[in-house]
Amino acid sequence: MRLYQWHAISSSGKKYNGEYVAENEKEVIDFVHRNYGYVTEIEAVREKKSPFRWFWPQLNFTDRERANFFKQLSALLEAGIPVAKAMGMVTSGLSEKFRPVCRQISANLQCGRSLSYAMSLQPEMFSRMDVSLIEAGEASGQLIYVLQSLSDYYNRQDKIIKLARNACIYPAFLLILAFLTVTFFGLKLIPAFAELYQSLGIEETTLLKVMLSFSKILQDHTAALSCVILVIAKALILRREWIFTRIVRLPVIRVMHHSVMEIRFVRLMALMLQSGIAFPEAILRSSVTLTDDSMRDKAKTFSDNVLRGVAISDAAVMAGNLFSKTGLEFLNIGEKSGKLPYMLSEYAALLEQELFTRLRDLKTVMEPALVSIVAAIIFAVMAIMLSPLFTLMAQMPELN
Repeated sequence: MRLYQWHAISSSGKKYNGEYVAENEKEVIDFVHRNYGYVTEIEAVREKKSPFRWFWPQLNFTDRERANFFKQLSALLEAGIPVAKAMGMVTSGLSEKFRPVCRQISANLQCGRSLSYAMSLQPEMFSRMDVSLIEAGEASGQLIYVLQSLSDYYNRQDKIIKLARNACIYPAFLLILAFLTVTFFGLKLIPAFAELYQSLGIEETTLLKVMLSFSKILQDHTAALSCVILVIAKALILRREWIFTRIVRLPVIRVMHHSVMEIRFVRLMALMLQSGIAFPEAILRSSVTLTDDSMRDKAKTFSDNVLRGVAISDAAVMAGNLFSKTGLEFLNIGEKSGKLPYMLSEYAALLEQELFTRLRDLKTVMEPALVSIVAAIIFAVMAIMLSPLFTLMAQMPELN
């Protein structure tokens, strides 16, 4: 997708200009011709390229940015401002990367199209879930409520991501510190100790000789090794999704990842039911947040069973481990009481609190464990470097 600037003239001679995000110029011409008239000029807006663009992954819209967008739009609509004008006001208050997207939405709204349709043309910012909910809100007359709910949903998602990120910052810092420390030892300290032992005529131990070999490789091929590290880092970034799927299979991580998916799934179902979407359809639409193929299959089985007339709690049991035992109890209570959306929201809040507790406990355990590992590595390197000196001191005669 690229941003294009266009100029047009209508059959009456009136001139228009604007911006449009599209795959190619033909899409821009079709859009302008349908809504304004004849295209007189099209120019692709060149993006400012960073020298680090190759290394860093492309930035996407964050959950915090989406939450702010929906919050601002709902507040303006609640104040009685028409949606097309509200979109224009929201555009001026957002970051630069939002503006081309919002301008295209405004252009579609001014042409009489619905907000959900305009958002569906921007898949890089709005997911199918967003579009479905906005469409349901427009049909039921609860658009403001849906926008507020979407803002709350993305705020909660941002909170979960930040907590998980914060839990990883300290371990990552320790690992980087350990890597830099070992590199410093290899480039500076080990060669210095080797020269000292050689001048004193002390024979190096086998482990020290191995470390000296690695140190010599680091010194002789520093530039090449740096390039290799950069290439490996880039490859890891490009393969981050594949790596993530392997990481989430680890025992502790798998449980927490399942909780994250269940929270998203349940919270979205509650939101869609409150927006007036039928329960079987709400299940299918909510399943787009499930990154695990087996869970998506179970969600489809759950929807099919409900559609056949099976009781909701029984259909959930038949779907497998899509829900925990507590979740099945909440579904059963919500079905019997007629307050299923409320019970699903409460269950999502309970899962969220349990997830936060698990992340804090994991961080509490990981921090001292990693400190111990880093300290053990540094101690081992120091012991290997100093071992010939200890041997020499042990062989020296005692002074009477």
